Amino acid sequence: MKKSLLALAALTAFAGAASAQSSVTLFGIVDAGFARVSAGGKSNTGMTNSGLNSSRLGFRGVEDLGGGLRAAFWLEGQLNNDDGNATGLNFQRRSTVSLIGGFGEVRLGRDFAPHFLNLTVYDPFGTNGIGTVNSAGMIGAAGAAAGVAATTAGVNAVRTNNGFHYFAPAMGGFTAHVLWASGEQLSNAANKGQADMFGFRVGYAAGPLSAHYAYGNSKGASGASNIKYNNLGASYNLGFVRPMFQWATEKAGTGAKVRAYLFGAVAPMGQGELRASYSDYDVTGSGVSANDWNKMAIGYGYNLSKRTQLYGTYARVSNDGVQTRSVSNNGLSAGTASPGGSSTGYELGIRHSF
Repeated sequence: MKKSLLALAALTAFAGAASAQSSVTLFGIVDAGFARVSAGGKSNTGMTNSGLNSSRLGFRGVEDLGGGLRAAFWLEGQLNNDDGNATGLNFQRRSTVSLIGGFGEVRLGRDFAPHFLNLTVYDPFGTNGIGTVNSAGMIGAAGAAAGVAATTAGVNAVRTNNGFHYFAPAMGGFTAHVLWASGEQLSNAANKGQADMFGFRVGYAAGPLSAHYAYGNSKGASGASNIKYNNLGASYNLGFVRPMFQWATEKAGTGAKVRAYLFGAVAPMGQGELRASYSDYDVTGSGVSANDWNKMAIGYGYNLSKRTQLYGTYARVSNDGVQTRSVSNNGLSAGTASPGGSSTGYELGIRHSF
């Protein structure tokens, strides 16, 4: 009996030590709003989701393996709180497992492409909503101008499947992220590199200064459908305002190329922050050089708490030539603008994180 009690006590102590070295966290964001967008003499009014941050549900965990080594996982799915995920919850936002140590981090699975992440970091409106650079903005712009889809045979301009990521350990503020994603084509395929992607992001972030350069190269079914991404972003926190700058290019094969500049700022104001940006897009090649556009956006977020914010945003897109870019957000769209015309929209919403 004494031996059994001692064994049970030892087992309980071991289990307690093991659980103390591991953790799993449930997290998420629910973001919903009311919006109205207009384009080409038409308008659409309704509910939007993810106007400030992407609505999501996720699980992440880490285990201490000892000797400075850790294992980690991250499963994160998109929440469409306007329709309750009619097609079901999946983990396509992120599905990764990592090994972390003094060497940095090796991360395997589906995650952001480095060039996309760089665009969102230096955008006052981040990834979502009618104000972001990615709404009527850069991602997929060159491909669209050249008639090439932003998603080509599994290569996505935002996230990559089958990704092998390496994050170097932080060195005095200098950071580096390298990605290679496999299209998993047969070795005897006519284009065995189809759907492969290579990219990296390098830069510096310490104190008030942050600056990074990113590159991406996704392989299509042919050289004409390959897409190359380059972008550079920087910000400097002056305390009363944080100005931001972006330069970016996106080129599809030997055809269309889109060059963009963004000037933006985030400034504390009252119990929240003011956000503003102006971006300009220039299309060259393939006979579409006159089809440029620009976008302006302004918004304000009021913090009810550390986790809950009320927000409002207004945006306007102005087109040149026969360009038809328009303002939209996550499925709420008035269609394309009239050739050379404009499009406007506003959005009011609430974001809660947990």
